[in-house]
Amino acid sequence: MMARVRNMSARLEGHGGFTITELLVASIIAGIILLAVISIYITSMQAWDRSGARLALQRTGDLAVESIVSDIRDGTRVEITNGGTAMTIYRATAIGDSVLAFYQLVDDEVRNGSGTVLAEDVTELVFTSGNGVKVRVEMSLYDDPGTPALTTDDESIHLETVAVCRNRSLY
Repeated sequence: MMARVRNMSARLEGHGGFTITELLVASIIAGIILLAVISIYITSMQAWDRSGARLALQRTGDLAVESIVSDIRDGTRVEITNGGTAMTIYRATAIGDSVLAFYQLVDDEVRNGSGTVLAEDVTELVFTSGNGVKVRVEMSLYDDPGTPALTTDDESIHLETVAVCRNRSLY
């Protein structure tokens, strides 16, 4: 019987299991790999959020500028007031000029003549024109989608375009 127990114990020793030290080293290596994967995931999600915020700003700004430019093209002349932050677009009619559209910067919003907000988080809106027909539109938007104390997650865009009044008066 003793021989049998010795034989079994010899066979068990020959199978070579893991020691505590080996398990500890393997656990540490697995933990380091897991931390690296989690770190990469968090970094990529933060980049995704920033690019999404930037895309939303770009989309908002593009829609607002396109609306303004479309009205400029439909007008015959513009009048810029309020230090370049407000613009009235006129169209010539048989009885004189009529107001086609009006845009202005109010606080941090671009609004049209009826008060509809076209864009929020606007830090700059400037209309310039040398002749009342060719208009330069500049708009900057800013967003802080993350932590207000951190500037590394802030997003901003600047849009510039030129539009020309094309609806020439027939009168």
